[in-house]
This record gives sequence, C-alpha cells and structure tokens, in this order.
Amino acid sequence: MQKLVEIKELNIKYPITSDFAVLGKNKEYIHALNNINLDIYKGEILGLVGESGCGKSTLGKAVLKLLSPECYSPEGYMYYENQNIFDLNKKELKAFRKKAQMIFQNPYSSLDPRMTIFSLLREPLVVHGIRDKKIIKDKILEIINLTGLCEDDLKRYPHEFSGGQRQRIAIARALILKPDFLVADEPVSALDVSIQAQIITLLKELKEKLNLTILFISHDLGVVKYLSDRIAVMYLGNIVELAKTDELFESPKHPYTQALISAVPSIHEKSGNEIKLTGDLPSPKNPPKACKFHTRCPYVMQICTQKEPEITKLSDSHYVKCYLCQ
Repeated sequence: MQKLVEIKELNIKYPITSDFAVLGKNKEYIHALNNINLDIYKGEILGLVGESGCGKSTLGKAVLKLLSPECYSPEGYMYYENQNIFDLNKKELKAFRKKAQMIFQNPYSSLDPRMTIFSLLREPLVVHGIRDKKIIKDKILEIINLTGLCEDDLKRYPHEFSGGQRQRIAIARALILKPDFLVADEPVSALDVSIQAQIITLLKELKEKLNLTILFISHDLGVVKYLSDRIAVMYLGNIVELAKTDELFESPKHPYTQALISAVPSIHEKSGNEIKLTGDLPSPKNPPKACKFHTRCPYVMQICTQKEPEITKLSDSHYVKCYLCQ
C-alpha cells in the first residue's frame, strides 16, 4: 500500500506557563507525544483510540500543522506525500490545506454563528482563488447533495440546525476543496447515539465515493471497530498497539488494549476474565518512568518499572509495545 502520511520519532511537549514563575527555575513541560512512529496508507481509515488526555487530538492537529510553533516544541519528522510538513513555507502550507482538512469535535463551536451556510462553504473556495460565482455555486450544491443537506439550508445560520445537521455542514466545509486526507477529531462524541450512526455511515460512504484517507480519532472502540481498517491504541502520548481492526479485537496483546475492549458494551455475556483499569491516568507533566502503563497494569513486572519496552512486530500488520510480547 502507498504511504500518504509518515510520522517518525515525533515528540511534542507544551511549555507550562505560570504567573508565579520562579526566577532560575527550570522550565516545565507537558509531554503530549512521545516518540510516535506511524504510517497512514492511502485510501484507508485509521482509527486512533485512547482515554481523554492521552494525546490523540494533539497528534491529529500536528499532522495538519494546526498547532502554533509558539505553543509546542516538535521534534521528529512528519511527511505528507514525502514532503516534510514541518518544513512547509507559507505558500506550500496553503497548497497543503487543499489536500488535508479537519472535522472538529464540536459542531456547535466550529461553525461561525454570524455566517450563513452558503458563506461558510464559499469562504474556503474564495481563499483558495476560486472567484467565479457559477463555479462556487456548483461546487457548493455538489457537496451539500453528498452530505445530505438541501439547497434551502444554504440561506440559514448554524443555530437553526440540530447537532447532527451542523456536523454535516462541518463535513461539507471540510470536503468543499476536495481534499485527499481528513482528520476527524471525535466528530460524533457530542451527538446523540442515533445521530452518531448516521454521521458514521455518511463518513464511510464519503470515503468510498471520494477515495478519502481518514484519521479517525475517538475514545469509543465500538465506533472505531465499525469504521476503521486499522486501529492505533494510544496511552499517555505513546502508541502501545497497532493492528488491523479484526486482528486487534480477536487477539489484543497489550493489557491496556485488552482493558479498553473489555469496557466495550456487549449484548453477549462476558467471560469474566476482562481487565478492569484501576486508578487515574497519570499526569503527562510527570509521567511514570520506563513503561508508562506500569502504574495501572495488572501484569506489571520489575523490568516494566526500569526500562521502556521496545516495539515488537508480531506480524506484518500487528505491533505492540509491551514486555509480555517480547
């Protein structure tokens, strides 16, 4: 398969600012991402799962270079079609924006309440040099038909729509430039369950019709299982397991993955051997040494507290970062 996005040894940390900073004190950081290595292949949906605060959204925004350099300190390499995203100048970044777009988590705050839907969809086209009114209208009508909206909706404002309709508008805005790559950052978490199903089905249909590549970020393994071709499991800024969806659910290897799958609701009776996590997610300001999961792991060994495990390749598509598999 052809690589579209290639992430190598990516580290991101946020400096902690304080109004009560002490002179001479070492600067402190939140370690958001730690040595991330991940490939996203053209035409696939890659699911990224983990608890809130583990770094999923940071990774999604970093892939699209949406984080200001003043706010974080990136180390490593991130390539889109063999071009390092960190090295893009202003002109190259604008061209990159046509190829890669984002669907944000909250459809209530991601749409400008002062703009009609037509204006919201027209703006990206105008920014990227399309001025012809007929071309603009044709493109907008095409995209609203694909996303389940109608022409009458174009005259209305975001507050006149339900949450599901607003997310359709947000999807239409992300797709208006016909990008190849989408980052969907928990696009259904703010919606009712019945509406979630509609949006997930819509994304799956659009992926096929438009030949999209999607990084789908979620904390809901049930949603990711239905939608994704592969799944990456993230814990405290680290990818601890990566596998094809069926392989991950049939044979999860990392204890954290096993715990997440154990927590997925099921109509079938469970075996009773499920792993239940205890304790809270440690602070990324002061993460545990060695294996980041050892403070909550039921199978912790002495080496887990002394040295960080290497990534083990179990098959051509299955990777895990755990001493249990070495």
